[in-house]
Formats: sequence, structure tokens, C-alpha cells
Amino acid sequence: MRNYITRVQLRHAESTDFEKLDREMEKEAFFPAKNKKATGKELTLRSNEYNYQGKNSLQEVTAAVYRAAKSTGKEYTFTVIKDKTPFPG
Repeated sequence: MRNYITRVQLRHAESTDFEKLDREMEKEAFFPAKNKKATGKELTLRSNEYNYQGKNSLQEVTAAVYRAAKSTGKEYTFTVIKDKTPFPG
């Protein structure tokens, strides 16, 4: 199983644009990134950071992020990082 972290930045975006990005990323099998507070309680981060866990290659994951970001109709940039640490299940 491969793990990836991606961050998508939309330029001149409204909250509805980020909502659309969230829906499109979910269609591509990404889920919102989570962070743990010192108490151990999970906290969902800003909607433009996502995790992916699956069998796809870096090229396939990058293509999926491209499709999702492009669908918003906004200018965008994104970063995809391969994470060697397994995500908690």
C-alpha cells in the first residue's frame, strides 16, 4: 500500500470552490488530512490538504490531483509527497 500527502492551493477561491475541490478529491479516493492534538483528539485540517492510501503510482496520484483541481475552474498549484509512514487505520 502506498501513502501520499498532497496540498492543493486555489487562487482567488471562495469557500464554494474549496467545497467543490473536497468533493472532487473524494471522487479520486483522497481523504482530508487529520492532525492529532496533544490530547490525542483528531482535528481536521484546512480542506486543501489530503491523504491518499492505495496502489496507485506517483504519476497516477498526480494525475488524479490535477483532474480534481482543474475541475474547480480556478488557477491552482499542488504538491504531492510520497509518505513512507503508514496512515493510522
